[in-house]
Amino acid sequence: MQTPMRLTAALSFALALTTGSFVAGASAEPKPFSLCVVHNLADHPSIAAIVNGMNDEAPLFGAKITYFDPAFDPQKQVAMIEDCIARKADVIAVNAVDPAAVVPALKKAYDAHIPIIMHNADTNDAGRVYSKTYVGVKSYDQGYEVAKQLSKDYAGKPASIVVLSGKPGQTDALNREAGMRAAFADAKANVKVLGSEPADWSKDKGMTVMQDMLTRFPKIDALFSQDDGMAMGALQAMKAADRTDIKIYSVGAMKEACSAIKNKDQFVATAMQPSYLIGVYTVRAAYDALHGRLLPKETLTPTAAITADNEAQWESQCW
Repeated sequence: MQTPMRLTAALSFALALTTGSFVAGASAEPKPFSLCVVHNLADHPSIAAIVNGMNDEAPLFGAKITYFDPAFDPQKQVAMIEDCIARKADVIAVNAVDPAAVVPALKKAYDAHIPIIMHNADTNDAGRVYSKTYVGVKSYDQGYEVAKQLSKDYAGKPASIVVLSGKPGQTDALNREAGMRAAFADAKANVKVLGSEPADWSKDKGMTVMQDMLTRFPKIDALFSQDDGMAMGALQAMKAADRTDIKIYSVGAMKEACSAIKNKDQFVATAMQPSYLIGVYTVRAAYDALHGRLLPKETLTPTAAITADNEAQWESQCW
């Protein structure tokens, strides 16, 4: 895990890069290329931040971006990737709805000699054969960092928690769950998971699922949510039920969550999701792939747990 000092340096360097001052040798007017971006769900603040990063970076590299939104439908995502192939896109960037379902479409793009960049949500090992790189954050680390904070807060005493997970089977949902479990084990935390339910990255569903959990489990110390949006929905359910005693640990760094942490409104910690930088790095990776440059298997942005103690330091990174 990166220390705050190293993370500060990493983020400062990454943000400096967005000005274009580090793009040595780049043409003032780069040759345009077409970039097809296939989201998993456009109707989410994290994806909006990714799009902002892409749109800001695109002019520096000549990227002409077309966006597609399958609204979390894996079959629609496959059809949209095939549409990008038919359009003869120069590069396709995919945010996987389902890591396995997307593989056949990735192969078709590979066979058509179109570079594939996975971003934000990766494919599986079979799909990685056809992609150039994955641009994102280690979702395992996000789960680990927040669970580590929870373990620290409840050190020496038991904690009964509930979990709101994302879309079942999706890479980030699986990784954040694994990171959470590992952090509890490493800390030898006395944490009991009363129940874990998917809320599909949805604020509305987060509220509905939390309402059910409040009924099922009268004694809940904390909520671990894999996404701030779901957590904000859960917070609404808690307030409606007058359950202001439940602490919230989450992932994302949405502005609403950062504000709640700052105001100590039940939110204790959230792990940073540097969505804007993911958008920036995806455009750069697309340009490099198009020009035959060697890319790493993963292009990763940093993460850290945001708490009341450091919220002021990271507030500018909340989206």
